[in-house]
Amino acid sequence: MKKGAFTFLAAVISLAFSSRPASAIIITDSDFFSDKTHIVITFETDGLGNKLNIGWGQSQSMPSDEYAHYGFTFEPDISWVNDGGPAFDEAQAIGGSPEIGIPTGNEDDFIINMSFPTRAFGFWVINNPDPPYDEPYPYLTLEAYGDDGLVEEAIFEGDAIDGVIGSGAEYGFLGIASNQFITSIHVTKGATMLDNFTYSPIPEPATVILLGLGFLALLRKRHT
Repeated sequence: MKKGAFTFLAAVISLAFSSRPASAIIITDSDFFSDKTHIVITFETDGLGNKLNIGWGQSQSMPSDEYAHYGFTFEPDISWVNDGGPAFDEAQAIGGSPEIGIPTGNEDDFIINMSFPTRAFGFWVINNPDPPYDEPYPYLTLEAYGDDGLVEEAIFEGDAIDGVIGSGAEYGFLGIASNQFITSIHVTKGATMLDNFTYSPIPEPATVILLGLGFLALLRKRHT
């Protein structure tokens, strides 16, 4: 067996069973993912890739398992939304996304369950810091959880905010990266829209090992 094959198998086994102390960082720039394998869900299409047609100021209910084959589900059901405000539309465009995001203003507490453990995730965020309600809405908070509980908490404030359009559309990127597997994300928010869900999923240990063994089998086949 060639040295490269041994190196690959050692790497996947090390990844699967790494016992390094838990550590995490808060991500405030989508460029974090530029040199990493990742998936981006823009929410402009449904789970089958069909273009969503949602008018300004309108929303559409989304089944919790709509994007299950991409590796995540919601708890409970939430909605796609086209906020309808020009400031929010402009802020979404800065993040490289058209008009549709998630969720509606009254869906302010939900969980994203990851089918494959994830090392890093983030959202393009548009937030109204002073919505016209009787009580101030809280800042967006993202809590990443793993098998041993809370991994890290990130709040949309400070360096996470890239700019403001008018007086009602703060925008920026917010996420969390960890050397431990992230299995779920708890989102609490106020007048906030999330877009461009970006994440780096990693297969479970057994799957990683099978991938490694499959790679070795492929090498043997090529050299017989």
